[in-house]
Amino acid sequence: MSEFTLEDADRLRRAVGDMVRTTQQAENRPAGQLETLGFLIREGPQSIAQLARRRRIRHQSMSSTVVELETQGLVVRSPDPSDGRGVIIMLTDDGAALVQKSRDDRSSALLKAAQAALTPDELTTLAQTAELFDKIRLATTAG
Repeated sequence: MSEFTLEDADRLRRAVGDMVRTTQQAENRPAGQLETLGFLIREGPQSIAQLARRRRIRHQSMSSTVVELETQGLVVRSPDPSDGRGVIIMLTDDGAALVQKSRDDRSSALLKAAQAALTPDELTTLAQTAELFDKIRLATTAG
């Protein structure tokens, strides 16, 4: 059985980071907007403060992002049922459709690139990596 070393882990971390950055550069909208929409589709309606914490940005920066998304019809504000003075940000149908299209486009680009660059055996190996990454992610968050 081959050993997975610190050097291998570093190469993997850099490769994953490079892949993420390459994928994000293909998007035609700011990454912060897509990240915000992604949080809303995965985790449901949230306050601006919650979204700011998730993105690790200032509340004011998140407010600006929400205004931009709201202007585009991708999110709406609704009264927060647990805080009469607060609001929650909710994804609109157009926002959900945009997230799905973005995901589909990125997945299609990844598929096309993989089919062009890899051998059939490598494609078989690549098909198994999502499950491996999930296992690593779970092990990372568990400890």
